[in-house]
Amino acid sequence: MTTSEKSDDYRSSITIRPGFTRTQHTTSQTSYSTNGMSSGSRYVRIAEFDGIGSVGALSPLSNSTAAAIRDAREREKKEMSELNDRLASYIEKVRFLEAQNKKLENDLKLLSGKWGNDAASVRVMFETELRSARDLIDDSDKQREGLESEIRRLLDDLANFRKKYEDAVRNRELTRKELDDLLDKLGRIEAEINSLKRRLQLLEDECGTMRKENQRLVGELNRYRNSLDHETLQRIDFQNQAQALLEECDFLKRVHESEIHDLLAMAYRDTTIENREYFKNELSSAIRDILQVMNVNRTDVESWYKLKVQEIHTQASRNSMEQNYAREEVKRLRTTLSDMRGKLADLEGRNMLLEKQIQDLQFQMEEDMRAYETALNDRDVGINKMKEECKVMIVELQMLIDTKQTLDAEIAIYRNMLEGVENRAGLRQLVEQVVKTTSISQAKEIGRDFCPTSLLKERLAKRANQFHNSFAM
Repeated sequence: MTTSEKSDDYRSSITIRPGFTRTQHTTSQTSYSTNGMSSGSRYVRIAEFDGIGSVGALSPLSNSTAAAIRDAREREKKEMSELNDRLASYIEKVRFLEAQNKKLENDLKLLSGKWGNDAASVRVMFETELRSARDLIDDSDKQREGLESEIRRLLDDLANFRKKYEDAVRNRELTRKELDDLLDKLGRIEAEINSLKRRLQLLEDECGTMRKENQRLVGELNRYRNSLDHETLQRIDFQNQAQALLEECDFLKRVHESEIHDLLAMAYRDTTIENREYFKNELSSAIRDILQVMNVNRTDVESWYKLKVQEIHTQASRNSMEQNYAREEVKRLRTTLSDMRGKLADLEGRNMLLEKQIQDLQFQMEEDMRAYETALNDRDVGINKMKEECKVMIVELQMLIDTKQTLDAEIAIYRNMLEGVENRAGLRQLVEQVVKTTSISQAKEIGRDFCPTSLLKERLAKRANQFHNSFAM
């Protein structure tokens, strides 16, 4: 068999490995594309909430949530740093692989010129293998370029998501500050409302006391009026009694004067001097006794009348003073009561306004809390999606690394085959060693889209037999 026939019959066993396709999460892309407006509105809601953390005095739940968010952010930063390091390592390895390929091409050219015509069949075979390897490398370069563009796009998306996340965190801090301010304002309003309620209660108590005092004064005024009426009736009665006593005194005086005139007449009619003297003495004595009794009675009646009149005047003046004082007190109480009623109406209106403001603030706080929870849920969903994409990128990078390792192993096989052409036993041992190495690497690639170990063994054994047959001829 000639060299040309061998070169025509030789077919390269290097095949293009089935390229892995990056699984696109259509659901996440669809959600990003269709929910673009919702994402924008989401950040608008976060800016409007530029909160809420969180009631001055935030609750323990908000503190634990903030700590969890900080831990998640640090963990995500660490994962992004590791991902960037892996990407840089991958790019460096790809560049090293390109340089090594160029070096191998130069080595092949040197070896081809060194061996000459005796190695023509080997040259043809290796050129075929090299063409297949170059095609495979070109395909790998194309896939690498596509993956690099995909990685750049993913890095841009990751940067955008990171920027959005930082904006969300910044807006959340601002929202928390505003929420603290609102809670402080709400606390001040509630304290003012409680103070106004206490003042209102005190005013109501004072109004109740004033009402009781007013009722007491009205009762005393009525009692004084009744007493004044009673005293007036007594004064009139005493005046009538005094008038009757005066009239009785006048009547007795007239009676006594008439009796005296009668006795004098009788005395004048008596001619006896002794009788006249006797009757005159008796009459004088009786007149003196009568006048003395009359004067005593008159003095007693006048003193009693004056005393009663003085008591009536004193009681009337005292009642008049008390009545004037009661009138002034009632007038003052009425003025105070009208002022209190006006203040009470103002306080009730202000209380209603403050209660309405409290209801509005509570409603706004509930709306902000709902918007805050929605924003947190959206952020968690976005973070989970980014984590899934990062996992997919890590899997793809691992697949690329495994592919590179396999290519490095094959290139090493080609180099050893070129260097050990004269040592056929060493070539078979090398093939078996490569088969073992490939078996170990294939055991790690279970579930991936690469060739099984048995196929690789069969292909390498076939290639070794072709080498032996070509050298035997």
